[in-house]
Amino acid sequence: MHSDFGGRRVARSASRAAAWIGAGCLAVVLAACGSQPRGEGNYLLDDIDAQRNLPDAGWDALKSKLPPVPTEKDVLPIEPLARTEHFRFGVDPRSIEIAPGLIVRYTLRAVSDMGAENISYESVRCGTREWRTVALYRPDSGWQRPVHDEWRGVAHGTVQHVLRNGVFCTGGGPAGAKPADLAYRLRNWERYADGLAGRNTQ
Repeated sequence: MHSDFGGRRVARSASRAAAWIGAGCLAVVLAACGSQPRGEGNYLLDDIDAQRNLPDAGWDALKSKLPPVPTEKDVLPIEPLARTEHFRFGVDPRSIEIAPGLIVRYTLRAVSDMGAENISYESVRCGTREWRTVALYRPDSGWQRPVHDEWRGVAHGTVQHVLRNGVFCTGGGPAGAKPADLAYRLRNWERYADGLAGRNTQ
């Protein structure tokens, strides 16, 4: 009898010691996790509000690192929800960049059925459903700052709508940690845009 009681007491003491050790280990692990640097593009929920309204880089900061001008073979095709026979659209995966402020940048190429070509370098802000033109390409003068480069709302059914709501953004932030992640989604854009058809998710 006495022996059983003593054994139970030893067992309870051992259990408490194990619990204390486990709690101590958990605290160490949590502290270690909290001290790890966050990788670029890993937007945690508590970062989104802080990132949402950060300003985009200005022309002076971006003009020296504008992407190469794409040709037909460089772009991956994409279509607006409001599909048109008069234009073909494509995005150059080499140009995709994830920037502070929950912003994704990319080069869009649009070609009319008459052969007219329009190439623009754009920013889409995942956190506020806005986009803007960063630069326009002119064949005779290269990349140029546009007259209107302010943020504007993403219009339903446009290419920018598909890119912001279906391809490049999710949950209020970029849909991947690396440009390669977003390039994969761009290659498979119809898979991600299917859920947008018929819904105004602007």
